[in-house]
Parts: sequence; structure tokens; C-alpha cells
Amino acid sequence: MDLINGYLVQLGNWIRPHIMLVAMAQVATLLTIYGEHINVVVRVLVKPYHFIVRLAAFVALCTFGYGAFTAFVTPVYAGMIHKVPANWLGLSVIGSFILIGFLAEWQAGSRR
Repeated sequence: MDLINGYLVQLGNWIRPHIMLVAMAQVATLLTIYGEHINVVVRVLVKPYHFIVRLAAFVALCTFGYGAFTAFVTPVYAGMIHKVPANWLGLSVIGSFILIGFLAEWQAGSRR
């Protein structure tokens, strides 16, 4: 059991310097998966307006909305990941990527 725990701690220690990248990858992936739903809502809201207003709304959504969300949520999420003990860090990161993969597959399946 100590051997397995040692390997888990080593895996966690390998991942720990890259927590910010892991957090950004997960936040960006979730935005990619669910961004279409956000775009549909905004499209419905700005549909009655002139082309220039619709264009400005989508530029603002992409730059300020998605960009600001990623910039502000990533450090908060990385701080949460950083609190995970080293022996659970590797498994939790791998598990969260698997969960995001299932969410993406489920979302893609609902579009068919």
C-alpha cells in the first residue's frame, strides 16, 4: 500500500507545478462544450436589433464575456485544485478530465 501511495504522491507532485494550465484547459474546454448554448441565448436576445448591434454584442461576448470568465475563474479554480493533497491530486485531475470527456460526449450525443 505504501508503494501505491508513493506513486500517487509522485504523480501529484508532477502535476502540482502545472495546476494553472490544468485549470485553464478545463475551464476552456467547458466553455467550448457549453458556449453554443450561451451563443444561442445571446442570439435570441439580440435578434431584433440592427446588424451592427448584433455584431457588437457577439464581439463583446467573445472578448469580454468568455475572456473575462476564463481570466477570473481559472485562478479561483486553480486555487481549489491546489488544496487537494498530493496523493489525490493526480487521480482527481485525471478523473476530472474523464468527467469533462463524458460531458462532451453526452453533449454531442444530445445534438444528434
